[in-house]
Amino acid sequence: MKKTLSFLLIFVLVACTSADDSNTASEIDTTTTTSIATVTTIIESNEPTTTTEPTIQYVFDVEKMSPFTGKELPPETWLKRPKRVIAFKIDNNINARPQSGLQEADAVHEILVEGGMTRFLAYFYDNTSKYLGPIRSARPTDPTLIRPYGGTLVVSGATAGLIPSIRDLGVPVLEEQNSPVMFRISNRKAPHNLYADTELVRERIEDRGFYFLQPGPGPIYPFGLNQNNWSNGADKITVKYSESTTVIWKLDGDKYSRFIIDKYSDSKEAVAHNFISQDGNYTDILQTETIVVLQGPLYKDPSTTLPSVLTVGVGNAYIFNNDRFVEGTWRRGDIIDPFVLTDKNGNEIQVPPSTQWVHILPNEGEIIIDN
Repeated sequence: MKKTLSFLLIFVLVACTSADDSNTASEIDTTTTTSIATVTTIIESNEPTTTTEPTIQYVFDVEKMSPFTGKELPPETWLKRPKRVIAFKIDNNINARPQSGLQEADAVHEILVEGGMTRFLAYFYDNTSKYLGPIRSARPTDPTLIRPYGGTLVVSGATAGLIPSIRDLGVPVLEEQNSPVMFRISNRKAPHNLYADTELVRERIEDRGFYFLQPGPGPIYPFGLNQNNWSNGADKITVKYSESTTVIWKLDGDKYSRFIIDKYSDSKEAVAHNFISQDGNYTDILQTETIVVLQGPLYKDPSTTLPSVLTVGVGNAYIFNNDRFVEGTWRRGDIIDPFVLTDKNGNEIQVPPSTQWVHILPNEGEIIIDN
């Protein structure tokens, strides 16, 4: 029997802020707001939705495996791997699309910013890109995700006072550099035109002593091959950040393809979210094998009044891979810690070793799962 599973997360939040894509935030009341969550689950099926498959022992090897995918790397890669994780802040304004280099990143984290829009953290450790961008400014949630990797944040700037506070959290920051390390392209308007060569950036970072001693960082959540507590029926996943930004993932073979609905776009329908090559001759849709959604409380950063998502404490977690999914909870005691993931029965969630796209979604966001 055809199965349809829908999860609707409806949240009520009073928000007084609205901002455009500049680095200037409007004056915002910093009073803490309490959200109320209602979760509705509808399951129609005469068949069990969970899978029971034999599992193979999996042990993460910090020297030979990627902390971003959980996959074992070839010796020619891990024997020569660099000393430092680099996280680039990438623009997702409509004028920044299609981006370049996201498809080459080790992993991507997507985070809410002002105006209901999102920006990305594109991580580079074992992978490289000659043409990554557009690079934009930092936001308060960034260091809370980069810190466990011992990484350096690369940005075009930030709201006044934010970069010193990021450094105080133990995350080095590299701002805009001269060409050829970073360069502005002529066919895009500022501020959506700053690009970088990741390896030249790495050289600049290491020249400044921002390095992480080997063998390197571990994963930010547990990888593993046990998906016996997972359910089927996740051909399409809708992640709604706000009235401005909705992301839709559709299963295509063994990968999910990314589509986006943007309030500021001429099209009100979902359109393919593509990347583009440096010469402009090649475009293709962004894809990933696994989608991770971590929900947290939305708050206003006290020093900048910018909207931010709390990543310490407890929240809802959803993981999707190859039509399967699991719903549970994340827990985390400090920004230096990885996330502990458990399902509704308290069992550990193991994320399949695979390419990863991580949504940091406010509790006010919405997730819809169907087939």
